[in-house]
Amino acid sequence: MKVYITPTPRERRLALGKALLPPLGGAAIFLTARLYDRHAADLSLCEQLPWMWVVVVMATTMVASLAYLCGRSAFRIWRSGQYPAPGTSVLFRTRVHTGWWARTNAIAYAIVSLVLAAFLAAFLNMLVFPDAALFDLGQHSCQP
Repeated sequence: MKVYITPTPRERRLALGKALLPPLGGAAIFLTARLYDRHAADLSLCEQLPWMWVVVVMATTMVASLAYLCGRSAFRIWRSGQYPAPGTSVLFRTRVHTGWWARTNAIAYAIVSLVLAAFLAAFLNMLVFPDAALFDLGQHSCQP
């Protein structure tokens, strides 16, 4: 027997809002980096530090949020044994899958979450951890 999820208008708006989060997050990161490039790239190191931290914190927040949401979806699908998981907002009438298809989707979400977490670790290792001492020294030398 095929089971379907039929969304209410409220659930459709919620699903549309969730679907728009990644493109809006990417646009926010792009805009922040663009503003940094236009307004702060020519400044001295002391004046660039706040701009640098804003870009790094925003990118970290976005990637960490996506990794969390994918991991949460994987856990909910795996635990319930159905895809989409119970309580998931959908845009259109959607068939509920169980069995191997649900497990495959849970594993795919988990892999995406792990890849995003690895990317985040590499991003922080490349931009923050090696230069953290230099940034700290730069901030201390910028103090009057």
